[in-house]
Amino acid sequence: MNIELYIEKNKSNIIKFLSQVIKIKSYSSQEEKLVTFILHFLRTKLNTKKLYVKRIKNNIIILLPKSNCSQKVNILFDAHIDTVPVENINKWKYPPFSGKFVEDKIYGRGATDTKASLAALVFTIKFLTEINYNNKPIAFSLSSNEEDSSGKGITEIMNYVKPRYCVICEPSDLKIVYGHKGKWCVKLTFYGKPAHSSSPQNGINAIYLAYPLIKKIIHTKPQQFKNTILGKPTYTITYIESKTNSLNSLPYECSVYIDYRSVIGETEESIKSWILKSLEGTNIKFDPVHRFFAAWVLNKTHKLFTIAKNVYKHCFGKKPEPILWQFCTNGSVTMVDFKIPTIGFGPGSPYLAHQDNEYVKIEDVFSAIKFYSLFCLHQEGL
Repeated sequence: MNIELYIEKNKSNIIKFLSQVIKIKSYSSQEEKLVTFILHFLRTKLNTKKLYVKRIKNNIIILLPKSNCSQKVNILFDAHIDTVPVENINKWKYPPFSGKFVEDKIYGRGATDTKASLAALVFTIKFLTEINYNNKPIAFSLSSNEEDSSGKGITEIMNYVKPRYCVICEPSDLKIVYGHKGKWCVKLTFYGKPAHSSSPQNGINAIYLAYPLIKKIIHTKPQQFKNTILGKPTYTITYIESKTNSLNSLPYECSVYIDYRSVIGETEESIKSWILKSLEGTNIKFDPVHRFFAAWVLNKTHKLFTIAKNVYKHCFGKKPEPILWQFCTNGSVTMVDFKIPTIGFGPGSPYLAHQDNEYVKIEDVFSAIKFYSLFCLHQEGL
């Protein structure tokens, strides 16, 4: 059976599966119910005699072919199964956990980020088992804890399986991705002195102490930073909170959260130094909210990139237009921490991720299945 016939035969099953996984809420560290559903699907709908399935906490690893699989594999395909929460539910056209299929789109939280990729990988695995895949050993990881920026899920995966190459299945509009920016969220806490609000001169307003930093983040032009292939770093304030004894008392504490997207060459030290510059002498505490994830770019001459472009041409009949992601993914762990050459490719628009009314075009999912399947079948040179 060729891949086109397989997809045509399974269209309704793919749509049903994607709708079902969207209906299952799977916030970070709350993926248990979805993991149970996926494992049941794999064990009842696929030929388990031809694949190896292992659960590690809330992560699932699938290895092919079963006959010669070990922890050492040629390619690892990774899609995370957790999603960001839904806070603005009244803004959704359809309920965010409905998995509503309308015309050519499926709506819901995680539709594009990355349950569309989850569905594409599951049905890629199903195709490979049906054709008795016996090429180089490959692995598929359905990982947890990506959206909480802990890196915990993919690290647990990488501590088990040992791939030579990785494909991160985040939404890319079906374009090959060869790098992305890094990420660091930090919390700066300013300490003032409480006083009755009718006599503010007797205290120190912690919010006012934070004002120079807020002004700096708003008005500092990124042109002062070096320009790289990833463009310039971006940074923004995503949350501010204060503590006060009452609404008629000066706040004695104010915390500002900064989300920083780094470029090649930037480090924790360089970012921290820039943020704290001009704040010397202020009573302030600097706390990372999560670990630092570095930016990365794969050399365009790398054989993984070359093979990916060849598969793309074979798959879609046109020359690829590779891109760079402006956000961060598990690729920072695979490429930077574990030194595994990595690319990205996935269904859906990255601009719909984390948005109200998130959706994915079902044709994108079909196309991703085709690309992943052909990539597994054409690994010559890797």
